[in-house]
Amino acid sequence: MPSTVQLNTRIDPGLKARGDAVFARAGLTSSEVVRAVWEAAARTQELPDCVRAATEAGRSAHSDAIKEGAGLARQMAEELGVHISTVPPDYHALRDEAYDALIDEMKARHA
Repeated sequence: MPSTVQLNTRIDPGLKARGDAVFARAGLTSSEVVRAVWEAAARTQELPDCVRAATEAGRSAHSDAIKEGAGLARQMAEELGVHISTVPPDYHALRDEAYDALIDEMKARHA
């Protein structure tokens, strides 16, 4: 038998029970399901569709929470009289300004 590694994960007990029931009806163990996911990823070199769907849904919810938090922070700042620009900075312009300031500083040192 080839050597194996043990994979431990944390999962909500209710979620595990519901998933185990589905897999048991299909005649599969949790280990077989996890192995199948890893084999699919290794074979295709891509996320299996079920993993992609689950992670995209989670990221979307996470992104929404971040946007909501940013909105609350902006609202609080406005209430305190601090204006936060919603225009993203022009990184090329910021870089150019930093280089110009550095060149001016170098010129002043050598003048």
